[in-house]
Amino acid sequence: MKSWLKKGFSLGLAMLICSVAILGCTNANNGKNNDPSTSASPAGSQNNASGEGKPEEVTLKLLVAWQGLSFLAPSDLANNPVAQIIKEKTGVTLDVEWITIPEIERLNLLFATNNMPDMVMAPYWGGQDVHTVAIKKAAREGLIMPLNDLIEKYGSNMKDAFNVGVASDFRENDLEDVSFNGERYLLPMHTPLSPEDTTQWAYNVFVRKDILEALDVKPSDIRHSEDLYPLLKKIKDGNFTDTAGRPVIPSGAWQNGWNYGSMLNSFTENNFTAFTKIDEQYRLGIFSELTEKRVLFMRKLVTEGLFDPEAFRQNDTVAKEKMATGRVAMVSAHYPHMNTVLSQSLYVDHPEMEYVPVGPIADANGENTMVESKVLKGQSGVPGMFIGADSKNAEAAMRYLNFINSEEGKLLVYLGVEGEHWTKDAAGQPKHTEKFLESAKSDPSYAVNQGIGSVYTLGVYGLPNRMFQAAGDAAQVDELYETSKEVYGLTVVDGYRLSYFNNEYPEFDKIQTLLDSNTQRDVIESAYFAASDEKALQILNDYRSQLIKGGVQEYETFMNEKAKTRDDIIH
Repeated sequence: MKSWLKKGFSLGLAMLICSVAILGCTNANNGKNNDPSTSASPAGSQNNASGEGKPEEVTLKLLVAWQGLSFLAPSDLANNPVAQIIKEKTGVTLDVEWITIPEIERLNLLFATNNMPDMVMAPYWGGQDVHTVAIKKAAREGLIMPLNDLIEKYGSNMKDAFNVGVASDFRENDLEDVSFNGERYLLPMHTPLSPEDTTQWAYNVFVRKDILEALDVKPSDIRHSEDLYPLLKKIKDGNFTDTAGRPVIPSGAWQNGWNYGSMLNSFTENNFTAFTKIDEQYRLGIFSELTEKRVLFMRKLVTEGLFDPEAFRQNDTVAKEKMATGRVAMVSAHYPHMNTVLSQSLYVDHPEMEYVPVGPIADANGENTMVESKVLKGQSGVPGMFIGADSKNAEAAMRYLNFINSEEGKLLVYLGVEGEHWTKDAAGQPKHTEKFLESAKSDPSYAVNQGIGSVYTLGVYGLPNRMFQAAGDAAQVDELYETSKEVYGLTVVDGYRLSYFNNEYPEFDKIQTLLDSNTQRDVIESAYFAASDEKALQILNDYRSQLIKGGVQEYETFMNEKAKTRDDIIH
């Protein structure tokens, strides 16, 4: 099952981290006005040779409501080369708040106190995802500023943001929710320019290479989630240590449990919604026997000391501290996150502890799919940016967003300063300079500290990822990334997700409360810590009974009837 909850936790950082030194740009507006000299800011606010018409200097407060992204912060947020040019072009300097608590907790606090910064970046996975529900509610309550007029006046480079690289059902039901009455409130970001530019995130189960070699285990030996159990037993009994000489934790996760679900892939169908099919009928996945198998498998790992019990709710700082010393032998995530964080910590002095993917671990249908290896045509959920309704700097925020979405702006935030960090080749394509490549190779933090591939990319949409990759050094292809992508490959699916009929169910507010993803998560994780398998299943079945009493069977019947009205349903 791939529920909205699961998507939120498993996708996690997935649409945010781009490899810093392989980025480039093209016109994301398909020939429309993308000239920064006329569209980076409103009329009359441009720089000119004499300094007249210089934009008003403004400090924008940006809340990054997403755990694990603080590595995108340059060491000097105001004075790095990229920031200086952004200030010159737009007058904007960023003041950024990073979070270390769960995203939904920070959003709930934000909306409850209405202590809104100028801009907020947050997850928006669509459907019944808790972040999406909270953001939509805030928009309806007037806490978020409408974007239509702002884009019309100041956002010439953002007019295609709601069409480029987003799934049609997601646009129809979430970005343009009927309750918005024609308004738009959230700017989607990090979407692909075309289907061919879809990022392959390479989610995998990763294990320290030195440990696999010591145990004489080949990565391809692991073909099923059950194969992880004997491996973890061997790791626990193998007296392996981290860089500080402490015993390793056999397996764990990054912040907030992300993404231990990949270890359970053989008990997962990797669907696009919370539904599965049981006896040819659509049923909520919580009623599937696969849920029982996941619960019992994880309970076994927790009970036998094979999985870090702290990992389910640990914050970003704690997770990174463990990973920086190689203390967790097995962990799941997507490759860009693994590489970006560990190349600046563990791998600097201990390259032998590199984490490598194992598998492919077959899914519950016996197919080689993993989270985000089977994707919709267009993003089915996005990280997004919205502006606080009471912001006095909305025009400056749009000036900033419009510039970073211009051709000049994209080149700047992803490649750096022309002539210093990149130049154009004979074909007119951007290429990193040798100086940049050498600096980035010797110092993994160099690019971010220059402002390249850093916080300033938050808010950019329509990414031409193939051209991004071509900007790097062809001789420095990340072979492990390529290997990680090949484990599961990428399958693109088109269709209309069954879950979007929720909008037509008369009592869906009641069902939505009943199916609260945080409650479901609490139930599932409490079952992991039950005293016995029988008690774990009792916890699960008691929750199922509550759902039935609350009316989910009537809801399922409605959804099955609605599914008959279309021939392109996917679940």
